Amino acid sequence: MKKSLVTSLIVTLISIASSGQNGFNFKYEVLDPNRAGKIFHNPITGADKPKGSPYHQPLFISAKVENVAQKALMRYNVYSDDFEFITAKNDTLILDKIDDFSNIVFSGTNKKYMLVNYTGSNGKSERGYLISFYDKGNLLLCKKENIRLYEGKVAKTSLEKDMPAKYVKTDDTYFLKIKDGAIVEFPDSKKQLVKLFPDKKQPIEAFLKEKTISFNEAADRIKIIDFLATM
Repeated sequence: MKKSLVTSLIVTLISIASSGQNGFNFKYEVLDPNRAGKIFHNPITGADKPKGSPYHQPLFISAKVENVAQKALMRYNVYSDDFEFITAKNDTLILDKIDDFSNIVFSGTNKKYMLVNYTGSNGKSERGYLISFYDKGNLLLCKKENIRLYEGKVAKTSLEKDMPAKYVKTDDTYFLKIKDGAIVEFPDSKKQLVKLFPDKKQPIEAFLKEKTISFNEAADRIKIIDFLATM
């Protein structure tokens, strides 16, 4: 009986050790090219390549992907709202936008991207990557990085010059995740804030009257969240 119990214990310990070595509690050991992404194809190259860059950080940097045991070399394409990663065969792939890979954290900077559903300024539901910026209580401040592509123009007369296409960084867009889990664009005025929290109308009005608050300043957005979290 004792021998059987000891044997069973040894088998269990070996199984646990093996699971730990192979990424215990992880669905994937690495970002498998067959299940995690599709080949990246640069849509515009050569003379037609736009000026500027679709990336804030064009270099591939080590990052931790949720549910994946090993880190990967990755970069974020701001313009296309996609993550690109390098495989063991040195291919560049675009990461699939699936829940398995919903959180990505860059090593060193600890910058965290979240794949979420959110409501854009047009009122439509969108799915993409937002950066976790600040959280307090049940509230979370997120931001979306933005880069626009301006189309090039061909000169129509000899007095004009050709204008090449170019990527241009634009202002970040801030979002607020509220208690019910919805993620909406951060209010840009007292009216919008009260509309989002109608049950807190009087305290909000008193707070904004007492404090000098700018809805366009990151530090003041944090002050608003700190105040709302105490309500």
